[in-house]
Amino acid sequence: MTDSDLASQVKTRISEVLKRRPESSTHSSHGTYHPSSALGNAFTFGGQSAIVGVVAAGLRNSLAGRNAGFALPIGAFAAVGATYAFTEAVVANQREASDTTSVASGACAAGFLLGLGVRSIPVAVGTCSLMAAAAGLQKYTNGMNTRHSQDTEKSFFKPSAVVESIRRES
Repeated sequence: MTDSDLASQVKTRISEVLKRRPESSTHSSHGTYHPSSALGNAFTFGGQSAIVGVVAAGLRNSLAGRNAGFALPIGAFAAVGATYAFTEAVVANQREASDTTSVASGACAAGFLLGLGVRSIPVAVGTCSLMAAAAGLQKYTNGMNTRHSQDTEKSFFKPSAVVESIRRES
């Protein structure tokens, strides 16, 4: 085997490798679902919710004339956030699709947990359905990101000269 044959083989191998595109770490180009860790999501979202609970407890105590307690709001926020994230991930992993159903089921579980804090099953079922409807509708409509402004809005809300100059440059 000569050096030119070896060089041509290396070139063909390199071109074959470069033609293949690597798949994304979360989703492939074909749109297949990749499962996520339910416990990892629960701990992450529960911790973030606990931080929000600390802020809520601080506001609650500062606005009240007495010490209203810190543990209950922090624990409630953390538990509701972790329950939502865990349930949403488990349903999405079982169905192999992160869609409206998985989001609504996570919100329903979180709402049911909130309702149990009142010690009433009707309240738990009501908050379950209310939160599931709200979260499912938000996911279904994609948070209104697909909304396009109409021509009347464009003509009424005219952009400033600075915005127009930036648009022209890009």
